[in-house]
Amino acid sequence: MNNEFDDYLDEEDEYLDEDYEEIDAFIEYLESHPKAEFSILNLNKLQAMRFCAGMMKKLLREAEIEDADLTCGQSEFNHSIGFVQVEGVSISIKDMEGYSRAAEFASNVEIYPLKANKIRMTFTFHGLTKPIR
Repeated sequence: MNNEFDDYLDEEDEYLDEDYEEIDAFIEYLESHPKAEFSILNLNKLQAMRFCAGMMKKLLREAEIEDADLTCGQSEFNHSIGFVQVEGVSISIKDMEGYSRAAEFASNVEIYPLKANKIRMTFTFHGLTKPIR
């Protein structure tokens, strides 16, 4: 099945299985989580989150940033919003084209400082769940 991400997947890009560990754990969480009776997961948004998480792990590895943590989750305030979040003392991205590809399908991208000289980059994906009508 062809989808909108096929154009962005390059045969030459080297992704490791661990590039998808966090997002795969999040997908397992969503699958086991009790489902609301009136909503379903939006597969396109979930694929966008998976693409973003894999690309960010790849970019962090290529920049040799080992102290940054990547997490994937669902907003506790609005379950229709998913996120991919990177947090560390330094987040230096060398491949801006790859970063742009990771951010392209996100609804919003924020980068801001935290306590203890850390920085956080958050990609949010609105519409993670769709209501059933």
